[in-house]
Amino acid sequence: MSQSRGGPKGNFDLGKYIIVKVRKKNLYFEMIADPEEAWKAKQIINVLRKQKKDESELELDEILHNSEINLSDIYPTYDIFNNVKKAIRSNEEDLMGAFQTTEGNQVAAHFLLEGEFSWTQEQRQKWIEKKKKQIITILSRNCINPQTKKPHPPKRIEKAMEEAKISINIDKTAEEQIDSVLKMIQVVIPIRMETITMAIKIPALYAPKAYNTVDKYAQVKKSEWQTDGSWVGLVSLPAGLQMELLEKLNNLTHGKMQSKLINN
Repeated sequence: MSQSRGGPKGNFDLGKYIIVKVRKKNLYFEMIADPEEAWKAKQIINVLRKQKKDESELELDEILHNSEINLSDIYPTYDIFNNVKKAIRSNEEDLMGAFQTTEGNQVAAHFLLEGEFSWTQEQRQKWIEKKKKQIITILSRNCINPQTKKPHPPKRIEKAMEEAKISINIDKTAEEQIDSVLKMIQVVIPIRMETITMAIKIPALYAPKAYNTVDKYAQVKKSEWQTDGSWVGLVSLPAGLQMELLEKLNNLTHGKMQSKLINN
């Protein structure tokens, strides 16, 4: 049996750790985990599940061999308990019957897939705020006000989300929630997701460095280097990034770049 890595002795003070619980065959099993590391791993697992659309044994292997998930960072010990706070460890027979293994790391992977994580309200709120900021960033970079053709400031989008009483789902990625959030705030402010196409010309003196900037913000659809060393390109990018890109290019070229919006 390969459980322990310096596990708790006697009554255990959880401190910064949380309890993860799994119920199998009318038995309860518990492990202790670092909430931050467990949270990161759960986000990766959510992506894996959406890709595979099942919870097969292969998925368990992917957890064990996933370079982005380090079980030893998540669990301070591989000890499995019936009751963590009373330091009552699970016996091998129960573990084998429930998980078909007594290996601590394999059971730990099962806990990531099947466990109930006792996040505190403070932890949940922290991750909600983090996901909320991600959503706001995506919307501000990809959307515009169709009335002014300019992006909304992040603060305006945040206020619209509050007015629309939007609830952030911590179990879904920011990207998965964009469509529903956008639909809800459209009742509050004029906003839509839009991609634009621009023609850009950069003088030879600034072309190499400016091209790198363009490539960071936009998809280069056509690219031509002129005989005089200048660069001419046709690019597409989220409408919300247009002003930011033009500002950077104007600063870089001291106002000597040229751009033209192409009707899609």
